[in-house]
Amino acid sequence: TQSSPSLAEELEAAAAASGVPFELLEATHRSLYRFIRRHHDEIDLEIGDPIYVQKEADDLWCEGVNLRTGRQGIFPSAYAVDMDYSDFDPATPKVKKERYLLGYLGSVETLAHKGTSVVCQAVRRIVGNSTQEPPSSQSCILEVSDQGLRMLDRSKTQKSTGPCHDYFYSLKNVSFCAFHPRDHRYLGFITKHPTLQRFACHVFIGQESTRPVAEAVGRAFHRFYTKFIETAFPIEDIYIE
Repeated sequence: TQSSPSLAEELEAAAAASGVPFELLEATHRSLYRFIRRHHDEIDLEIGDPIYVQKEADDLWCEGVNLRTGRQGIFPSAYAVDMDYSDFDPATPKVKKERYLLGYLGSVETLAHKGTSVVCQAVRRIVGNSTQEPPSSQSCILEVSDQGLRMLDRSKTQKSTGPCHDYFYSLKNVSFCAFHPRDHRYLGFITKHPTLQRFACHVFIGQESTRPVAEAVGRAFHRFYTKFIETAFPIEDIYIE
């Protein structure tokens, strides 16, 4: 008799069928509570963990993968909520997210908050003068949304027990983003310190051109500031009863 495929194999098969790498699976749920596994087929959850749910059983348990840790298994369905759910406003539209697999090369402090030349200087400082050999990098996912840029460090293997690094930069603190004009594999975005007059450029490398990533950030900026202008300077008068 043939053994049934494991959850990990089914997830990989589903990802392969859709043409999407396993790491780019979108979260369907988010954990509401902390859950500590008691059996080998269960997974640990921390509050707010993104979860890809494959199956919801009638016994009030779910099968899925914790996208923060890469662990597959089962957990109580009461411990997670659908990603579309909002405690504040059920009519809140879903935030558009675009995710890209990149290599993180490093970050350096800069004197200016914008400019392609600033990004080029940051790339040169991190990579050096020679760009013939691709430099070593940390595999990560860069998630672009109307709220900001989120960097998930995927350098840890999925078998690792430790969580991956998770960095988030609000769009209001991102001042510039561009790909290198001579080598489109390199991308950098500049962030400013929330309280101090200090700036840093974060440099990434892609297997191909990073132009689509820079364009995605540009679209996110456009949506962010359009929403900001509509909120700060409403067209219609607001009356308080």
